[in-house]
Parts: sequence; structure tokens; C-alpha cells
Amino acid sequence: MKRTTRILAAVGAVAATALALTACTGGGRSGSDLTYWGAFYSPDTEKAFQEIFVDGYNGAAQTPVKMEVKELTTIGKLTDTAVAAGQAPDVIYADGPSSASDFARAGRTIALDEYAKKYDWQDKLLPWAYELSKVDDKLSSVPTGYGSMVLYYNKSVFAEHGWTAPTTLSEFETVAASAAEAGLVPLGGGNAGYQGMSEWLLTAVLNAAVGPDKLYDVLTGDAAFTDPEFVGAIDLVKSWIDKGWLAGGSESYFTTDDTANITGLANGTTAMYMSGTWAFNSMSQVFEDPEDWAWAPLPSLSDAVEPGVYPLAIGTALSINAESKNADAAASFIDYLVGDADRALEYTARTGENPPPLAITADQFPAEIDKRTVELYTAIPETTNVGYATWTFFPPKTDAYLISEFDKVVTGDVTSAAYLEGLQQAFQKEHDAGSTLTPFTPAGRE
Repeated sequence: MKRTTRILAAVGAVAATALALTACTGGGRSGSDLTYWGAFYSPDTEKAFQEIFVDGYNGAAQTPVKMEVKELTTIGKLTDTAVAAGQAPDVIYADGPSSASDFARAGRTIALDEYAKKYDWQDKLLPWAYELSKVDDKLSSVPTGYGSMVLYYNKSVFAEHGWTAPTTLSEFETVAASAAEAGLVPLGGGNAGYQGMSEWLLTAVLNAAVGPDKLYDVLTGDAAFTDPEFVGAIDLVKSWIDKGWLAGGSESYFTTDDTANITGLANGTTAMYMSGTWAFNSMSQVFEDPEDWAWAPLPSLSDAVEPGVYPLAIGTALSINAESKNADAAASFIDYLVGDADRALEYTARTGENPPPLAITADQFPAEIDKRTVELYTAIPETTNVGYATWTFFPPKTDAYLISEFDKVVTGDVTSAAYLEGLQQAFQKEHDAGSTLTPFTPAGRE
């Protein structure tokens, strides 16, 4: 539900370390109140979460939840530090099943199968999300928000230039070339302040240029990241950088953050931006006319991939601290967050935040919810063209390599082939160690 660390503002390493150390000295396990750390994009989002989930839960709970609010850009690192120090809250945050699996394998969180039976989570949650949340065939976390990657654009700018949302690589490059000719940045990008922004781009490109079938083969060990399709995809991104199409080029890639990209769309200096559906809230707040931003499914970036792939992504996964004295209450609070579709959609309607991966039908959305949100969460269940977000389906060390080493591709210090060789080595180690996650099977291959 809440947005994760995949977001905008720059946070210095010293500040982040200081915050992490502070986090380990307070707000941890409790024998009375149930402890939980939250992080939010805006005060309005925090207020909605407090009223709908915290106050709502506490109205009838025997063990009330006490929420501490952390910085959105650093909550992941704070949690990692606190878990390692034995000072994490009762309900443990992770920015997806991959991170949560690390906690489970280290024995820091408990198996949730008994609670899953009690609260009927297997039937409530979408099958792919439930299965992905298992470690060694035991449920280790509960996903509380899901979304995808899409292409954002400014409707007025597109109308002014006679552009339409691209569906193929040829159409995408036509819009990009025209945008560059007009003095616009064709495609927003960059990783200033948060290096993980690079994997938003890579998730979009790998799914749209390589495709879900090939990604599935890699994730299950039947193909390799060094295969030609992957090299071609990274080469494609590098060509955008070299042309100045992506973020304006390699130098500005490292000085551009999410805020600048969204602001560029709003003021008409950036033509397109591939980002996550968590940005719906940001778009509406930054655009002077909240009705002027639009999203479209990702275009196909190769002949082998059908247009409109939706990489599925879990933004937040919650677990229960193995040292918690309030495990039953923690499970009850988690169920309060995900167990009722109407309650979850009330929060989405007020904030624009992604809902949990529940089986939601179009008639369940409240009337006041943004129609673009309804369109998205109606389209995803109706399509079979779904793929794999890297932070959700890649094992932790593989995902870390994907992010950190991509900077060298941007600068030209390593080739696409060399980058992917290292990525394959990282993945192979985790695959051989049995620490990979279980991806859903692509449509038509069951």
C-alpha cells in the first residue's frame, strides 16, 4: 500500500547511516503495544493510513498498534539495520518478497502458514502473489501493495505535437526523435538520490524487449542473462543514452531524480517517462491540471514481445518478527491491511496508493477513485501479457548487482555483454544455493 523506497528525494550516505543507527535504538519490539514502522509520500497519505488502518484497527483491538513514521527513502535500510541488530518492530517491512525472503532465511521472521489458514489469505490474495511470498514452501510475508511499470506522458504535449502513445519500438523511436528535434528530453530517467531508480528502467526494458517467456526461462535456470536477447536490450538502452534520448545523456543521468522527471512531464520539457504505478499519486500532485497526465501500457521494444506487457511488482511485503511478543496481534493487523477489499480501496481512493494483490472486480472500486487507477487494475487481471519486476522476482544479490553495476554501462566503462556476464554469475550462485523465488508460469505454458 504505502510507497516503498522507490522514490525521489536525495538522501546523503552520512544522513542515512545516522538515521539507521537511530532507528536501532527505538521503536523496536514491545510486550504491550504492537509496533509498526510506516513511511509515506505525503502528510495526506500518512493521515489516511493513520485514520483508515491504525485508528480503525485500534478501535477494536486488544493489543493496539503503535506506528512510527520513518523516511520513505530510507525505511528499507533502516529496517535492514534494525533486523540485524535485533531491534526491529513486531511487523517488519520489506520492499518486496525478495528482501523479505532474506529475513526468513536468516531466521529473523516466522512462517505465517497458520495465520494464512486463519485469515484465508490464500483465497484472498492473487495466486502469483501468494506463491511468490513463500520461502521453502512456507509463507514468509504478506504483500500489501502491487502495481506495474507503465509509460507516462502529458496529454497536452502529445496533442500539441500530434503524437500518440507508442505501442512498438518503431513508434517509440519516432516520438523520441521528434521530441529531441523539438528540444524535449525524449525519455525521463536517472538515479540521482536513489540508485534503485535504474531498475525501474531495466524492469520496463527487459520485459518489453526480452519478454516474460525468456525472463521466466532465466529465473528458472533454463536460459541465461548472457543470451543475445538480453545483450540487445541493454545495448538498446545504451543507444538511448548515447543519443541523449534518455535523461539527456550519461552526465545528466546521475543528476536527475524522480521529482525532476515528473516535473519535466508536467511542464512539458520531458516527453515520456517509464515508471511505476506508485507514481499515480505524484503525477496528480505535480501536474497543475491533474487531468492532464496519462499512462499507457509499455510499448513492445522488439518483434518478439507483444505490446502492452505489465511487469507485476509487489512494493511492500510485511512479515512478523521472530522475537515478537505480539505475533498474534501482528498477524491480525496485517490482515486488517489486506483482508478487506473495500477498506483497501478506500485508502487507494484517498491517496492513489497501489492496492493489495486481491481479486478485485471493477464494480468494487468506489465512485471517487481516479478513473486511471480503475483502468489499470481492470486491465491487469484481464490480460495474460504480464511479466516480472526485478525487485519482486530477482533474488536479492542478483537484484543488487543489477542496480549497482548498471552505472558502469551508463558511463561506458563496461559493455552490455560484460555487465550481463556479471549478472548471470550473481544469479547462478543464488540459484545453485536455492535462494531464488518462484515465478508464476507465463500464460500458455502451464
